[in-house]
Amino acid sequence: MITQLFDHRVVAKDESELDYRLRRAFERCFESLNGCHYAYFVMHKSLQVKPRIISNYPEPWLEAYKAADFHLIDPVINHGMKCIAPFSWREALESTEPGQGNDVFTLSEKYQISKGFTFNLHDSNGLFAALSICNTEHRVDFEQVMMNRTAEIQMTLIRFHNNLTASFTPSELFPESGDTSLSDKEMGILKWVVMGKAYSEVAAIHAISVRTVKFHMSNVVNKLQVSNAKQAVYKAVSLGIV
Repeated sequence: MITQLFDHRVVAKDESELDYRLRRAFERCFESLNGCHYAYFVMHKSLQVKPRIISNYPEPWLEAYKAADFHLIDPVINHGMKCIAPFSWREALESTEPGQGNDVFTLSEKYQISKGFTFNLHDSNGLFAALSICNTEHRVDFEQVMMNRTAEIQMTLIRFHNNLTASFTPSELFPESGDTSLSDKEMGILKWVVMGKAYSEVAAIHAISVRTVKFHMSNVVNKLQVSNAKQAVYKAVSLGIV
């Protein structure tokens, strides 16, 4: 019998009100995953801010993971950042250079978190999200079950993520980021610049002055934490922001 792990009445240690609300919303959305250990991970690809994690993994492991910023070396997150299709953690480890991130799995094994499957997405707001489901019970058919349910779980992940981004601004999800999300005007101008349009052409398209175009691009450069417009274009494209 599968143990019921989704208890909406329990507030985890040091869990903020927003984290609690998000966890409840997530578990309502993913009721079909009852009995599974999961971790929903979302981060801004272009901002140096800590990710937000919704999970029912053991609290000691979550605390250690966040405190040590393990997401920076986690093979699962690093692999997910580079691909679109769902994948097993075995695939992530196989694609990782020897010695890079192995410590994360060595430590996680103490909490029965070493085998699993991850679904991921990259949205138009520059966010990367990953839903990892852990094979805590060591089922031999786990990967096959995940593959059979890929469409269902991936679509549920998309719906939840869409609701999340529609309900909360980046500054609410990542309070330490401040006002660093690109505005609609900045995104519009950046997209034309990425397409190779000169500032004069972008100005004509938006019916604004070249000086105003330069002003918005200067803001884009600052928000993407780069040195010039050329680097901003490269970073925006490489991160999938445009």
